[in-house]
Amino acid sequence: MNTQFTPYGEIVENLENYSDMVDWFSEVGLIQKDEKTNFYDEMNYYKEIINYRTLLRNSFKDYLQSNLLLDNLLEITNNILLESKVHPQIIYKNDSYILEFVPASTMYNVLLTKIAIEVIKLLNSSEFKYLKKCDNHKCSLYFIDTSKNHSRRWCSMEICGNRSKVSNFTKRKKNQVNN
Repeated sequence: MNTQFTPYGEIVENLENYSDMVDWFSEVGLIQKDEKTNFYDEMNYYKEIINYRTLLRNSFKDYLQSNLLLDNLLEITNNILLESKVHPQIIYKNDSYILEFVPASTMYNVLLTKIAIEVIKLLNSSEFKYLKKCDNHKCSLYFIDTSKNHSRRWCSMEICGNRSKVSNFTKRKKNQVNN
């Protein structure tokens, strides 16, 4: 979802084409670098993932602003999982047994399926209630607030938090000079 953002008010797109998308999936660990990603219809798969990203962003925005249920997102996500025949499987990884969701069909958009699986993991996690949008009105990023008291306001203190604090400081100084 945060592959498109507005750090300085201008939209930055990290996934400009299918190749960028495969690189991103590899970088975040959703596919292995050597995993085959030559799919039948790369352009349509790319568009499906971009559309799903838009759905995620809009659904989370509505959820946070109006406390609306995520019905449309759930329906589409469940359909993706159904089409790709995702099934749970216990695997041994990093010295423990974990539950993984594995797509049985490779004829469906595997990358879209991997994102849908991550969405259901997020929605099912206890951390989902800490989903927030960055307080910088020019920023479009969402994050899970894992701070101790869940009071984090910005996607990144280095970018949006610092910018906000500098702006507030400048306003206070300007008001002191005018008074």
